[in-house]
This record gives sequence, structure tokens and C-alpha cells, in this order.
Amino acid sequence: MGAESTARQLHDGSQKATATLPQDLASRFRHLAKLYLGQDVGDKIIKIATRQPPEEGWYPHRTFGGDNYAYKYEPAAWWTAGFFPGNIWKVYERSLHRQQSYSSQDILDQALRWQKGLEPAQYDTSTHDLGFMILPSFYSHYRLCGNEASKQVVLNAAKSLSSRWSETVQSLRSWDRVVTKRLNITDTETNFLVIADNMMNLDLLYLASEMTGDPEYARRATIHARTSIKHIIRDDYSTYHLVNFDPATGAVKAKYTVQGYADESAWARGQAWALYGYATVYKHTRDPEFLDVARRLGAYFCRRVEETCPAGAVWWDFDAPVQGSGIRDTSAAMAACSGMLLLYELTGLCEMLGTVATILEYTVSQSRVAGSDTVVVGATVNANKDALTPSWETGLVYADYYFLEVGNRMLELGFCD
Repeated sequence: MGAESTARQLHDGSQKATATLPQDLASRFRHLAKLYLGQDVGDKIIKIATRQPPEEGWYPHRTFGGDNYAYKYEPAAWWTAGFFPGNIWKVYERSLHRQQSYSSQDILDQALRWQKGLEPAQYDTSTHDLGFMILPSFYSHYRLCGNEASKQVVLNAAKSLSSRWSETVQSLRSWDRVVTKRLNITDTETNFLVIADNMMNLDLLYLASEMTGDPEYARRATIHARTSIKHIIRDDYSTYHLVNFDPATGAVKAKYTVQGYADESAWARGQAWALYGYATVYKHTRDPEFLDVARRLGAYFCRRVEETCPAGAVWWDFDAPVQGSGIRDTSAAMAACSGMLLLYELTGLCEMLGTVATILEYTVSQSRVAGSDTVVVGATVNANKDALTPSWETGLVYADYYFLEVGNRMLELGFCD
């Protein structure tokens, strides 16, 4: 499992996809692949990587906002810290198949330098975000280079995440607390908080089962996914952001949308996390129930984009009032597109790819600023009126991560000349 075999897999995968697409759609994706895989994308990431952070052990998070496109950094314990090392790994992976401005070895050296400070997270039992924090870097190191030490980091992180399991609630605890201008839920003895985002961290548990042969990790991930179908996904296949359960009984106490417009609205990034998460669960289980859910979540996302902005902008919440140009969220756009490309890779069904292409075209043409530290701007962390620290229309490290992942998926699928 090294660089040569990975490059060969990418080449083999490049033979299989575009022949299944209508000619006009295949042409659109070939053009998009040139833009998403451009050397300028990798150059941006490596340029930031070679800079020293303002404080040792801090990681890029988002840009400051307004016309200030410089990165704001956060400590390694922050949930987004794993994405920037992951960005470097995405560039390294594409360097094995396409020439970059920097050598693969130089890129690898930066990836290893940046992931080093994340090692303590493997033992953190206070967060559900270990998939986000560990997989983009340490699993990439194991997958691409066969590094056994990084494999062990992944397994330790899975054990830490699994410690948040409740057999009563049939879920992993996401947050220990939520505090906004409206909510103040801090008692873990009487509250058990589960969010849609948690679907993205189940991959860590499935991988641990595959690596160790221990089925318990996968069992918990699958049951969590089924619990979220019951309680996070609405009848129309939009999603709640947060469900609060009674930890003693497993009963639902309340449902909220903390980072979206309103409790009953459709927060775009939550929808993206869910559709991507269920596509991943299907990848590991091959259970048709999860494929059906992922497709329905994706269909809802596509329909709302087509209704609210046929040009391809993804608003931060599909039900938020659009004043002027509206508030976009490129992180939702990129995560959703990556999840829908994963569905295509798994099934060969191209039902969503027309909308995916439209979103990708809009993003690459309307959401890039030459002087930004990030590849794309127009991302929204939280524009809820009760947020203590609202942030919208900035560059955001995980918008870049999924932008890069989209490019790599197009490379693997053969959407390039």
C-alpha cells in the first residue's frame, strides 16, 4: 500500500466513469476537473503550509471576514484542526497521479509536520468530532503510505469515540453541551445531544472494525445511523440539526436546528453531512436501506438548490429569507457534492450529477478570491440569530477540504482528459 499502487488505482479508476454519463454532462465534468485539479489549487495549500502559524500548535480555521481573507487560527483541540493537514494530504494524493508545482516528497513532509500536533486528539473522549480530527491526516497516512503508527492513532481514536456510546439511546453522544442566546443545555445526566454532523464520524468506527475484525465498532455505527433515520431525518427528507434525548430512557426531549435559520428549517450543511454520512454507511454496509436514505437526502438537497438558486449557489439554509444576494455556504456545497459523487461511484446512478455540476460550476466561478488564504470563500459557519459567535461568508478550512476532495473524486472517476 504505497505511492505506486495508489497511482495505479487512480489510473485504473479513470477508465470507468465518463462512458456512463450523457455526453453533455461528461463534457461539463471534464471541464470542471481541469479547474478543481488545477496546480493553483495545490499551490495555495502548500503556500499556507510553509508559513508558520501565529502560535505553535495552532491550525487554520476560517478567514476573518469582510475583506480580510487571512486565516484565523485555532488550537489543535478545536474540531476543525484536522482539516488543514487533510488538505495537504489531498494535494499529496493527487501529486501521485498529476504533476504539482511541488514534489510529492515535499508535500508529504508538510503533511507529516502538520499532523504531528494532532496526536493527542486520539485519546480525547470529550468530543464526537474525532473522525474530522483524525481521518483526514492519520488515516490518509496509513492508506497512502501504509504507516502502522498512524493506523494505531486511528484505532485509538475509534476507541475514544466509541466510549460515547449509549445502549439506552442507541446513539453516540455528539455534544456534551450547547449554549446559545436561546439554549443552555449543559447537564449530561439529564440530556443526551445528537447532531446530524455525527453521521460523518461513523466512518472512523467502520474503519476500526475493518482493521481489527471487531464488529462492535460497526454495530454501534449502524445502530446510530438507524436512530438518526428515526429522529433526525424528517418525513420530507430534510433534517434537524440537533436532537436532545433523555439518557435514562432514550425518549426524545426536543429537536432544534442550532446553526440553521430555525428549528423547522433546512440547514444546508446539516443536509450535506447527512447525505454524505449515509452514503458512507452504505459504502461500509451495502444495506439498501442506507442507500435509499442517502439518495432521498441528496434528492432533497438538489431540489432545494434548483428551487432557491438555479444558478447553483447553495444558501446556508434553504428556508432562510434571501435578502439581496443571500448568505451562501460553500462548505455545504462542497460536502454535498462530494457525497453525491461518492453515491455515483458506489452505484453508477447519475440522477444528481446535473445539479452537482451546476453547483460546482457556480462555486469555482463565483467563490474564489485571488488574495484569500483559502481556495474558496463564501462559507458560513453559523448565521443563526442566537449564535454567540456568528460567522458567514468567509473562507473556511473544511470548504477547501471538500473542494479538494471533489477534485480527487473526479480524478478517480476519470472525469479528466
